Amino acid sequence: MRDVDGKQFVLAGIVMKRLLSGEQTAGQFCLFENNSDGNTRTPIHVHAKDDETVYIVKGELTAVIDGERRRLTAGESIFLPRGIPHQLMNMSGNPCRYILIGTPALFDRFVEEAGHELRPGEVAGPPTPEEIERLREASPRFGITLLSDWHQPR
Repeated sequence: MRDVDGKQFVLAGIVMKRLLSGEQTAGQFCLFENNSDGNTRTPIHVHAKDDETVYIVKGELTAVIDGERRRLTAGESIFLPRGIPHQLMNMSGNPCRYILIGTPALFDRFVEEAGHELRPGEVAGPPTPEEIERLREASPRFGITLLSDWHQPR
């Protein structure tokens, strides 16, 4: 088995490199290295079946947890427990690289279904109407509830 999965996906304009899949960890967790170009935000959402932990490697990210904003910079982390509405945003105009751990592993399968595999030469941008619809359709199957209209495609 390879140590690093390495498959890259695009979801909500964020490039997500899967480092470890649930298959590699016996379902215990999945691990991603995410890159935001400085103009991304996830929908406000709630996970019913999994938790997320985020660690900022470079840049800054704003986490909105149950309506409260928290700015995170390199070296900082945050735990996003299931059942609590949250949103991750990087509207700084500068790139952000962060590690995301989903526990138990479920998020990796969600990303495969709700996002798309990064194509050679592709530069991730704002989600298209088709990408937004795919995200909306996949979310309930993974215990994720979207709480707002979130994004108008550009």
